[in-house]
Amino acid sequence: MMLLRTTRLTAMVLVTLVALVTGAAAQDDPFAPPERAWQQGAIYKNSVPTDFETLILADTDEEHEIARKVIEIYRIFAEGPTDENLSHLISERYIQHSVYLPNGRAPLAELFGLAAEEYPVTIDVHRVIVQDDYAFAHVNFRNLDTDDPRDMGMAAVDIYRFDEDGLLVEHWDVLQDVPAFSPNPNGMFLLAE
Repeated sequence: MMLLRTTRLTAMVLVTLVALVTGAAAQDDPFAPPERAWQQGAIYKNSVPTDFETLILADTDEEHEIARKVIEIYRIFAEGPTDENLSHLISERYIQHSVYLPNGRAPLAELFGLAAEEYPVTIDVHRVIVQDDYAFAHVNFRNLDTDDPRDMGMAAVDIYRFDEDGLLVEHWDVLQDVPAFSPNPNGMFLLAE
């Protein structure tokens, strides 16, 4: 019985080694199911697009105005926000759902203000979708805490709620560091072609 187990184990190891040696390239069809376990790994090098146009999806003039405000907020964040230069866009009673900040406009200005003072912050706004008083932004925050020109950044989907006066009053986010490699060739920001 022990000899049979040892023989099976040896055969499995040999088959695995042959498979690894003979098929070490990524599959040509990214939609084909993996043929080997290693093909499920992070084998595609990620890239961060820097030459693109922000896609805005909004139906009404009011929704387009909200999208414009969202883009302006990100511009101010990257250049150096203060409580004062955000006051015409963000409510003082701003409700924060992010785990990184307390409520209020001032902590938001302080966080991004300190980053902008120390690092070459870039915020790439890839798309803004507005429906009624809600805006959804798909962005890449680069160089928030480093001056490395190769920084891949942090992918985010920010969800905003605006009040009847057009001020940002509430925020949720989902954040993910952009990894150097991915199990698919699609990237994290632009539409696949």
